[in-house]
Amino acid sequence: MSQTKTFYYKFNPINVWMIFNAVLFIMILHCCIVCPCLLFWWQTQVIIGVFIFSTLAWGYKYVLKHKMAVIDDEGITIDHCNKLPWKDVENAEEKTIRCWFKKYDVIVLNPKKGIDYKYNFLQRHNCGFTAFSIPLYPIVRKEDIKEIRDILSKKVKFKKA
Repeated sequence: MSQTKTFYYKFNPINVWMIFNAVLFIMILHCCIVCPCLLFWWQTQVIIGVFIFSTLAWGYKYVLKHKMAVIDDEGITIDHCNKLPWKDVENAEEKTIRCWFKKYDVIVLNPKKGIDYKYNFLQRHNCGFTAFSIPLYPIVRKEDIKEIRDILSKKVKFKKA
């Protein structure tokens, strides 16, 4: 039986989006208390709809757990992609890539030439990231990064930057 280890993204929920939702909530609450008849205006109803949608989207991103990688003895699954078997990985290396005006540290899994793998849309069109990139920036806990490095160094050849 193989041991499976799952790693999750860790997003910081205190941000501008949360402040936007809080301001909308206070605005709607003030509207309900001071002048409840404004709730019948279509503009107020649009603001309430935006608040509900924004709060649900914020909750989806920051309250639910999102898988970053699932690693087992057979291979690695990154995000919602197909599993990449270890036999198809040539090596892993740490790189710094640029995306827009920021630099990000990632671990890149370099596949062997001619593997039979069904790439999804995001793997084919992903800015400076390669098809098999594991983030090392603050959306992943430091303990998880260390554990991922340890596991990858045991499974494939690992080049440090």
